[in-house]
Amino acid sequence: MTVRKRASALSPSEKQRYIDCINQLNSGPGPTPFATLVSFHADMSHNMHGSMGTVGRQRFLPWHRRFLMELEKKMQAIDPLAFIPYWKWTTNRSLPSWINNDKPTVKVPAVSGMPGTTITVTRSSTHPSGLPTAAQLDNLVKNTSIDYTQFTSQLEGYHNVVHGWVGGTMNNIMVSPSDPVFWMHHAMIDRLWSLWQAKPGNAGKKPTLSGANATLDPWTDTAANVSSIAMLGYSYGP
Repeated sequence: MTVRKRASALSPSEKQRYIDCINQLNSGPGPTPFATLVSFHADMSHNMHGSMGTVGRQRFLPWHRRFLMELEKKMQAIDPLAFIPYWKWTTNRSLPSWINNDKPTVKVPAVSGMPGTTITVTRSSTHPSGLPTAAQLDNLVKNTSIDYTQFTSQLEGYHNVVHGWVGGTMNNIMVSPSDPVFWMHHAMIDRLWSLWQAKPGNAGKKPTLSGANATLDPWTDTAANVSSIAMLGYSYGP
């Protein structure tokens, strides 16, 4: 069982392990494994954001859960102890200082709707007051009277605010995964979903997807396949 720890609670070796794994996945000739992952997110045909319509809203959480798993699997092939930490921006109101200098250059291959491009990560974060608050997220996670669509719509809204707050590369939907902060941010989003799922009465609240829309392309997994983080073999630390 992989435990994804809070970014502010990592040991020096755990911090370095995360940075080193991403750097290794982003090294070498041709499209690197990391750049290829970024290109998956640049391909809007995967329909994985609420801004794309009803189906994208339903796919947002399961698609990104599967996306995180893909990076973590590649990291663990390098170092079995590796994991994606989560940035708890509700209480840690600034970017983790240990990631400040980790701004890779990523040669993203061409995909439908975007030519090949080279991105050097930038950030332009602002005052902490611009981040969603702990009270806002606590109210959302504890709310068992709403359905999945209402939950994911509100959570994606908070998610969008954090992307804009970090700024720079994170504010470009096509290439935002080039920034290692992206993965820590989305681990936080995934953690919040898992906490809401665990609330009494929420177990049956799932994405309303059917047919091809239920398949989380470019993978063959369906939204149902990724509904339980315990079944997927990971959990979140405090």
